[in-house]
Amino acid sequence: MCAAVAKKQSDVLVVTADESFANACQKQLPSQAALAVETVSTVGAAIDRLVAENGIDCIVSDHDLPDTDGIAFLEAVRSQAPTLPFVLFTSEGSEGIASRAITADVTEYLIKDDHSGQWAQLAALITDAVAYRRAHAEFRETDIHATALLDAAHDMIAVVRDREVAFINETGLELMGLPDRSAVPDRLLSQALSGREVDDFEERLEAVRDGSQSLDRVAGTLTQTDGTTVPVAVTATHFGWADEPATVLVVRDVSDREQREQDLELKDRVLSAAPIGITIADATEPDNPLIYANDAFQALTGYNEGQILGYNCRVLQGPNTDPARVAQIRAGIEREQPVTVELRNYRADGSQFWNRVTVAPVENDAGEVTHYVGFQQDVTELQERTEQLAHYKRAIDGANERIAAVDTNYEYIFANPAYREFHGIEDDVREVTLPEGIGQEAFAIARPYVERVFAGESVQYRTTRDVPDKPTRTFNVRYHPLADPSGGVAGVVATLQDLTAQVEREKQLTTLDRLLRHNIRNELNTILGRASMIKEAGGTIEQQAEPIERAAERILEQAEKEREIIKLLTAVSTPQSIDLVTIVETVRDTLETAYPEATVAVETPESVTVQTIAEIEQAIEEVIENAIVHTESETPKVTVTVERGPETVEVTVADRGPGIPAEERQVIRDDSPVEPLRHSAGMGLWLVKRICTRAGGTVRFAENDPRGSVVTLVIPRRNPSIDETQVGTTIESN
Repeated sequence: MCAAVAKKQSDVLVVTADESFANACQKQLPSQAALAVETVSTVGAAIDRLVAENGIDCIVSDHDLPDTDGIAFLEAVRSQAPTLPFVLFTSEGSEGIASRAITADVTEYLIKDDHSGQWAQLAALITDAVAYRRAHAEFRETDIHATALLDAAHDMIAVVRDREVAFINETGLELMGLPDRSAVPDRLLSQALSGREVDDFEERLEAVRDGSQSLDRVAGTLTQTDGTTVPVAVTATHFGWADEPATVLVVRDVSDREQREQDLELKDRVLSAAPIGITIADATEPDNPLIYANDAFQALTGYNEGQILGYNCRVLQGPNTDPARVAQIRAGIEREQPVTVELRNYRADGSQFWNRVTVAPVENDAGEVTHYVGFQQDVTELQERTEQLAHYKRAIDGANERIAAVDTNYEYIFANPAYREFHGIEDDVREVTLPEGIGQEAFAIARPYVERVFAGESVQYRTTRDVPDKPTRTFNVRYHPLADPSGGVAGVVATLQDLTAQVEREKQLTTLDRLLRHNIRNELNTILGRASMIKEAGGTIEQQAEPIERAAERILEQAEKEREIIKLLTAVSTPQSIDLVTIVETVRDTLETAYPEATVAVETPESVTVQTIAEIEQAIEEVIENAIVHTESETPKVTVTVERGPETVEVTVADRGPGIPAEERQVIRDDSPVEPLRHSAGMGLWLVKRICTRAGGTVRFAENDPRGSVVTLVIPRRNPSIDETQVGTTIESN
């Protein structure tokens, strides 16, 4: 049907950016049929050629073109040449492209092939299509068909002539929100389109119509009739419409594209702003080089993009990086599975840090791993805390003291091996309650103290514990609050110090003290009795008896001091609230009664209250009495002052006696033994020193002017050896 009516030669316009395909068309098609082939590389050039005087009989176009796709080009051609044969080539088959091409009335849709017979088939197809068009040209209703084709286009297509809209397709009406073409304002597009690239839109369209300018997918905004704005891309070219120059516009809604771009931009910002290091490695390249590293990674490692991109993350490894943990990461990558490892890494400056690394594979649509995403988090502080907790655990587990903690429901939180072994706890301690762990009898004793700790106190007391098949043990028990993150009390930490051996020594010491004092007293009473008999006999024997009597009195006095020291060493001191002024005045009254010839002058404030041990009164009395006894005057005078400081109170005792010998002062040193004391004064000073030390204070000596000694007891206003919540609590034994 093609030979009778076809002219001898057909003009074919090949539109392709593929230079090799264009050259092949120019060479092969004329050799197969009477075809003259002309090639252009863009749609713009093709449209310019179509509106030229010499007509084109057939168009052969690639789908992928630089300025638009082949289907959009087909739709534009169909708006003016509804019957012009149009052959569309694609590199590979696509149902979507084929469907759109058929809808746009493509003459033939072909897939590029490289077999030897394709050129003959294409030449025959072109020849037949041109012949068919020529034979049936008189039957075409060009305007009607063009309108139908334009209405089928997916983009808005409008024809502007003399600044008025001469035509707009159905897609354009829908995009604008117009019911039909009768509702289109003449100057619709100039009013609806805006944007930096479409300023002076009407003038630019006239320039396009005249061929002096073009618009190729410029960005703009289309305002719909209801005020909604839509991002669009505008393409415009000059065209003939009803034999008059006009401008055809293709307006494409790019909302989806912009949304995708915005989504990608958002994801990029998220990656950049993430507080942990994020990297992406290319799994398709040897050694998985990094192609992305966010700001947090660069800040964490000290490597900038220029130093790290293109390299594997192993640059962070160093001498102290554990090879076993590196092997875990490598195994996860080989299995193409996510893996998380904590290991020691090195920054660019050589400093070390603990890095929690997570590596996960990223797959394409085919399920192939194309990339690996890595997350790096600095866990140095957490690792150090973990190590510190491990040290604490080893220290607690290795302690001789029994240490445990319970919550406010009396359920164990932890207990060290010594505690569990003593109480026979073999199960998971967290499944045991305190009454079950220590027994109901011991719990009845402990419960009041525990409840005080729940109220915020710290408590200390002495108790005994009986465990089946084990001897009774004596413990010094300390309870302290276990704080929760908000500062409240989450439970109680208990420390049990075994005092059994100490208590036994105290008993033995007390027994020895009683025996020693009993024997000394008996013997000295015998000596004194005999000395009295010698003294009554008179003569030189009386003179010899006096030293015996004085020595015996000194021994008795030292024995009494020894009793007081033993009492101090074996007693449990309880800090309490004491008014030192009252203590000093009471001691003064007592000593002035015992020594009527003595005068004790007191200079004190009205009241000075301290938290200290009761034995401090004994120390004050010892110092004042020592000053009275060793003053050579028949009417001794001693001055006592009490001065209050910010942290301590000083009780100063001054006399005008011969002073305290250096060897007696020496006994207050911690490393000086009591044995070399010559008389009870040195032992008394040693007792004073022990009391002050137990109270958290000290003793100072100075020379008085012009003669005598000054002894100062420095007493803390609060006993530093106890917590503030312990003040006023009772240390008990049961």
